[in-house]
Amino acid sequence: WPGPEAGEPMPPGNLRDACPAFTTPCARITTDGPHGPNVMAAEWAFNGSYRPFLILGAIDPGNRTHDMILESQEFGVNLVAEDQVAAMGFAGHYSKADTDKLSSEAFDTFPAKHIRAPLIRGALLAAECRLVAHYPMGDHTAFVGEVVEFSGVAGKSPVVLHHGSGRLGARIGRTPGVPLRGATRVARAEPA
Repeated sequence: WPGPEAGEPMPPGNLRDACPAFTTPCARITTDGPHGPNVMAAEWAFNGSYRPFLILGAIDPGNRTHDMILESQEFGVNLVAEDQVAAMGFAGHYSKADTDKLSSEAFDTFPAKHIRAPLIRGALLAAECRLVAHYPMGDHTAFVGEVVEFSGVAGKSPVVLHHGSGRLGARIGRTPGVPLRGATRVARAEPA
């Protein structure tokens, strides 16, 4: 995606320029159903709530994973680490209808404790989700899963998309206080 040059305005009404401006995490959604286990690459998977711990994934209804989640009422969410980029690309470029993607050496899976779908070893977060809701959202369906178990690997960097694949910069620290214009006191950051 070349898009406009840095500093140039985006053409009005051009979704091909607007959508890549969002920064999104990369995940692999795992499922299991009548045709066996499957994995797909998903750009739109993110935390929806802390209590209860909910993860939302937006999936195209034409994708086999869509129907597998509806049938099984569960799915795995595996956030992609930098050392898993090749496997992410493989999961995103092939369909379960054509290829048994999880049979590839690119994926090192392990059994989940509470769902049938396998999880992917080495993911930043490997979460087992039970489907609690699903909503049509334009050309996708939003699946909301309550996390019933999770594990992760510390010290790895996430893969994010922002105008193509990219890396985030250094962590932004929380500001202890910000003087407010015309105020006699300082606004304090809320504890996490």
